[in-house]
Amino acid sequence: MSRLRAAALELAALHPSTELTVSAITHRAGVGREEFHRHVSSPVQLLAEALGDELLSEFDAIKGTPADAMPRTKARLSLEHISKWIDVYRGPIRVELMTALRQTLAPAFRMINEEHLRSHPERLPAGISVDDDWAIEFFAAYVTGGGMAAIESWVDGPDLDVERGLTLLATAAPSFWHARPEASRTTSS
Repeated sequence: MSRLRAAALELAALHPSTELTVSAITHRAGVGREEFHRHVSSPVQLLAEALGDELLSEFDAIKGTPADAMPRTKARLSLEHISKWIDVYRGPIRVELMTALRQTLAPAFRMINEEHLRSHPERLPAGISVDDDWAIEFFAAYVTGGGMAAIESWVDGPDLDVERGLTLLATAAPSFWHARPEASRTTSS
């Protein structure tokens, strides 16, 4: 499977404005079509998995980042990753690729966001405890869905200014997501 993913990434980098084919991928990977179909349903799904794996491995490399900086650091890595592959993201398979990436990455992003909230209960809105599984799942899904949709919009935007993208993501995020702990736990009397 790793040879297929590597081949998909190589072909996308070499020819971002053309559609990927099973034949081109299997030829480059040195495997048969049966091998391809045993592991994946389409070239676009394979590319989405390869791009997703690349991004998630970058996330793994920053595990020691302080909690306050983690959301912004992961957002930066996401935007830089997209900038690196922008010709692919904006290419002829854009709609299919974004759909496949959402299917590939949304569960991982949601889990990351849930872990972040569970690890930092001081960031939860007042009245929500770390034991409220449904609320944490709800907040993580909200942040994940909104963040992914915002990034898709950024891909279609006029420029790929990472700093501006980070500012827009931070501004659009729920206040508890990046609020100072003392601010998120206060209640009005």
